[in-house]
Amino acid sequence: MRHAVAALGLLSWDRFLVTATYPGLGEYTIVRDRFEQAGGTTGNTCEALARLGLSVTVASAVGDDDEGRHLIDTLRHAGCDTTHITTRQQQPSDSGVIVISGEDSSRDRTIFWIQGARPVMGDVLPVDELLNHQWILLDVDDPRLRHFFLELPSHRSPRTKLFGTMTYLVEMPLGEGWRHALRHDVTVGNVRELLTLTGTSTLDDAIAMARSDLVASACRVLYISLGRAGSIAIRSTGVIEQPAWQVDVIDTTGAGDAFAAGCLWGLLEHRDDEEILRRANALGGLVCRAFGARAGLPSEHEVDELLLHGTFRS
Repeated sequence: MRHAVAALGLLSWDRFLVTATYPGLGEYTIVRDRFEQAGGTTGNTCEALARLGLSVTVASAVGDDDEGRHLIDTLRHAGCDTTHITTRQQQPSDSGVIVISGEDSSRDRTIFWIQGARPVMGDVLPVDELLNHQWILLDVDDPRLRHFFLELPSHRSPRTKLFGTMTYLVEMPLGEGWRHALRHDVTVGNVRELLTLTGTSTLDDAIAMARSDLVASACRVLYISLGRAGSIAIRSTGVIEQPAWQVDVIDTTGAGDAFAAGCLWGLLEHRDDEEILRRANALGGLVCRAFGARAGLPSEHEVDELLLHGTFRS
């Protein structure tokens, strides 16, 4: 039996501060609210998939602390297989401080990443177990580890597809991250990441470069979130656009991770690009209903409600 999705990437414990304004140099601001919750790009996508009823196996690392135990428990409670999440002794869990500033119509985020335990090259990984899935989500910040998976011979598991995120590829030298992006079967990201990876200054230029480079690459499609403007699917043969859904936005933390989950959901069901983008936009929009990356994650019923009626009725 081949399972649905295996994910290799980061889990992080997020601490949020909500303020009316972001302070300037030497200034202060009053914290209106503060809270903590499980996060990390990979963990967010995995929980989004699990809430849709999909089979998800997570391979990652956490620290030997309360945050690490909460990260594992949260994913297990959501229905993910957490067997392959290792606990690193004498190392803290990965974490972040996220400042959400501004009023309802103009909120922004600033993320302070406190790096801790996460997958790196040299870890003992269940490679064969991960390959026993239809899709592998590669979302690691260690370029050597991502390169290792991209170099696995295709005959080892010819039916397993690689789904890559652009999130950490942008930290690679110009050109190298783009070459890595094009070696996944499908790659997902946002406009800022696409412009950074392609070294272009406009979306039109980035699309033109992507269409040209996709011709001779392993990657067959790029799914790019445009935020409030919707999303696009870029293939060598053309571009498909899909508008965003109208939802009440509270906080955009985790919207890109939920967008990735929607793309994977559509791919698993062999949907066309238009439907994949509709689902991705729905998940990416609905998660913005609440503060934090996971509090607003929808159930399959809630997504279906939006897809069917064009609005979400709570």
